[in-house]
Amino acid sequence: MSTVMNELHQDHQNIREILRLLSRELDEVSDASGGDFELMRDIMVYMTRYPDHTHHPKEDLMFKRMRERGIAPETEATIAKLLREHAALAEKGSIFRDMLIGVVDGALVERDTLVATGRDYTEFLGYHARLEDETVFLVAQKLLDDADWTVVRQAFEAQVDPIFGPAVDHEFENLYDHIRDSSS
Repeated sequence: MSTVMNELHQDHQNIREILRLLSRELDEVSDASGGDFELMRDIMVYMTRYPDHTHHPKEDLMFKRMRERGIAPETEATIAKLLREHAALAEKGSIFRDMLIGVVDGALVERDTLVATGRDYTEFLGYHARLEDETVFLVAQKLLDDADWTVVRQAFEAQVDPIFGPAVDHEFENLYDHIRDSSS
């Protein structure tokens, strides 16, 4: 398996872990037992920064290379769907992030609206990652060669995950601590 594909799989595992943490916080908000709005805000700042601006564009370039190689119509249809979903995820993520930033800054947001927006985002992203894992990732591993993977890797080698990369960005230290503590 290529280094890029390993990175994409690892990103999906990391994203699933973060979504579990976010879902637990949404459960607490939903049942009015709490909810750490600053933590949820930090999660969504991360999600709109790294997955939306590095992970998904890396997949998009992989999809482009696959299309250049020639793919079956059903794979083409799946890629077209995934590309639309990348745009929808960015929009949903920005809306939820902005909502959480507002809450942390003192804005009033109805609990049901916040929870529904968060659940929509987490469920959609979970579905999206499973679809990629179960379909186009399998095709990419068979179809793309070392030259293709090199192009994708080189296009993104300067972009580092601010939480799961070699060093945690100061901005995400609190989130990192929660992730570490929740996996222990």
